[in-house]
Amino acid sequence: MHTYGSALALIGTGVPDHLVADAEVPVLTGPQAQGDLLVFRRAAPSTVEWRALPAAGLRLVDGEATGNTHWLHAGFASPGVRWAASTLGPQRLGFLFVPPGETALLIHTDEHGANGVGPGTYVVHRKREQVQIPDDEPEPGPAATRLVAD
Repeated sequence: MHTYGSALALIGTGVPDHLVADAEVPVLTGPQAQGDLLVFRRAAPSTVEWRALPAAGLRLVDGEATGNTHWLHAGFASPGVRWAASTLGPQRLGFLFVPPGETALLIHTDEHGANGVGPGTYVVHRKREQVQIPDDEPEPGPAATRLVAD
């Protein structure tokens, strides 16, 4: 089981003051949100190309507003964790497969700590938000959104 300290050490950062270093990272199998990312259980298309996660982890999103980054890592003794990048636009980042008995870690530098991802197949998305429209503009249409910049 990872603690916040052991998870954040994987990306070379310390534990922020608002987190407890020896607190266990929760391992979840349902929907998750972390900063500007969303993780949902979903079968991957049969055409995706699964790849093992690099030992150094996979940088999912660079922190645009805060400089903090979201990383994906395999958990302890979890060599079967796989990632498949998406080519369907900037909101869907890709698919994550975590085999039975293994975990993945979604780590966010300096703000949100880490989430454990339990066995299953997931889709990883960026969040979007409605764009503020000036008062003298017409009402926004469905395209008046942008990716959240955490």
